[in-house]
Amino acid sequence: MVLTAINKFRNWIRQYPTAKKFIKFGIVGATSASVSLGVFWLIVNQYPSLNLLSKAIGYVMGFFVGFTLNKFWTYIDQTEEDEKYLLKYILVYAVTFIIYLMINFMFDHFLHPNVWFAVMANGILENKISNWLNENGPLVSNVLAIFINIFLNFFGTNKLVFKVPEPEHLFD
Repeated sequence: MVLTAINKFRNWIRQYPTAKKFIKFGIVGATSASVSLGVFWLIVNQYPSLNLLSKAIGYVMGFFVGFTLNKFWTYIDQTEEDEKYLLKYILVYAVTFIIYLMINFMFDHFLHPNVWFAVMANGILENKISNWLNENGPLVSNVLAIFINIFLNFFGTNKLVFKVPEPEHLFD
């Protein structure tokens, strides 16, 4: 029964190549984030004073895992031997990282989305959730910025790094 559902999903998703790429991109992102957090955790448990360095090493490891998986799995159909994908990938991720930081800054200092969500939660859910949202503004801002960053990274990777053609031009 599960295999039948998986096969139906696979047949359905073939009709939507961009959605298929986005799902693969999401799996790669989750994998690289797990590697990044795992490396950070391993280092910081052994050397607690190296907190920032541990985060940097974890980020770099996750970045390269993400690049490798994207190149050889998500975008395998679009890769060519002589192309300089790593440089383009670094450039896209550097730009989106700066945008991510700017979005976080705007959310934390000007827009305060945690307050909006707290008001919505207060009307729909328990008061505890509303209070939690109010008290955790930077976390809420960071989660929202991460989701925005996911779409920016996907767009940049799709259009600028691996140059995925439009669906009507896939077979030209």
